[in-house]
Amino acid sequence: MYGHRVTLSLLALLALTACGGRTGSGGTGADDGGGSPGTGAPLTGTVWKVTGLLSGETPRARALPTGSEGRADLTFGEDGTVHGSLGCNTFRGEATIAGTTVTLGPLATTRKLCPGPRTELERALTAVLRGELSYAVEDRGLSLTARGGAGVRATAVDGDGTPAPE
Repeated sequence: MYGHRVTLSLLALLALTACGGRTGSGGTGADDGGGSPGTGAPLTGTVWKVTGLLSGETPRARALPTGSEGRADLTFGEDGTVHGSLGCNTFRGEATIAGTTVTLGPLATTRKLCPGPRTELERALTAVLRGELSYAVEDRGLSLTARGGAGVRATAVDGDGTPAPE
């Protein structure tokens, strides 16, 4: 009888571990900063490589400035911070995650001078990465969108630094 209880306890533990114990819903990473169970990357602790910009009332994706691809990324820390690269300069700031919203405080950045496309990308990102943003995580993709429709699309990065296939 004791052996059956141990076996059942181990099976229950394995089932809980397989589910990841996340409470997020609908692929948004709501409540816990994580992606929905079993579908991909969590919002926090993942390096997100910027792959596109969003614009318009009905956000439409647009390409990054030519020559700036693969240079910008961001990572939300479990400690309430965000850091990364704007394509030229690095940045760090505070990030509060609640439901499907991320609220960013002012970003502290380095102040290097970079060529045109990288500066263009940096300006677009600094215009978006402030204040309250809605976010959605679907599989290995992240969308951050401001109220006016401006936003960022990003892809979770694999351990070798390349964006993971979606």
